[in-house]
Amino acid sequence: MKYEFFDDIDRYYNLVYPYLIKDEAKNILLFSILNSLKDNPHKFGDEKPFLATISDNRDNILLVSLRTPPYNLVISYTKDLGSIKYLATQLNKNSISLPGCLGFKEGVEKFNNKWIKINHLKQKIAMNERIYQLKKVNKNLLGNDNFIVADINYESLVISWAKDFLKEALKEIQNKEIFVNYINQIYDDIKNEKIFLLIHEGEPVTMARKAGKTPNGNLINFVYTPPNLRRKGYATQSVAKLSQKLLNEGNRYCYLFTDLSNPTSNSIYKKIGYKPIIDFVQYKYFEKI
Repeated sequence: MKYEFFDDIDRYYNLVYPYLIKDEAKNILLFSILNSLKDNPHKFGDEKPFLATISDNRDNILLVSLRTPPYNLVISYTKDLGSIKYLATQLNKNSISLPGCLGFKEGVEKFNNKWIKINHLKQKIAMNERIYQLKKVNKNLLGNDNFIVADINYESLVISWAKDFLKEALKEIQNKEIFVNYINQIYDDIKNEKIFLLIHEGEPVTMARKAGKTPNGNLINFVYTPPNLRRKGYATQSVAKLSQKLLNEGNRYCYLFTDLSNPTSNSIYKKIGYKPIIDFVQYKYFEKI
């Protein structure tokens, strides 16, 4: 096998695209990150992104991996689990330090088994999720409430909700820099008309974000309803409306990640038309005491 590191994001994207597109639904996070880096190499931080591949002796890519500090390492879907162990070995040889790893469950667990052993670390699960894909929206769930772009007039509300969302969703990721980066991104998303609000009886009740792009689809995230407004179907209606909007824009698919510890959200998305693709996990690493 061969480990290779890249500096040029455009060259890297063109190289890994044919590999990633074969399993687009399983590689939506990588596509989303790469498309963002192509637009702005410093979107996720000032440090240079880490971009790597593992290939066989004929230069066939077996694994794609990247990291945008301070975030965790992300690994692509692969059927060659041996390439994941090889990646861990090569990163260690090159004295690469990692706060954690994110990717499809079987692959991340394979990486962890090698990484924590050779670096004498402990691990803790930070997120346990599932990727869902939608091709067609259940029109019965579109509802009758207005669904609008959150403009500058709603900025303070959206930022407040985003902070509440992050405190709930990222409770295991206690990194102030990451938190600040997320909030700064929401400010940009408001300017770029990517945040949407469901309006019920004149008041905003739920928000959702048009997130990262893949070659044939679009990711939805930051779906948030304040606790006092939950269990009224607002999140269901919002995701259904945004999904339909994205399909109308020409996307073949919509994607989202669900928290496996929340069976309610998983059942809601299935009713809208989302189908499970693969389980996704994130681990963070600690020094042994």
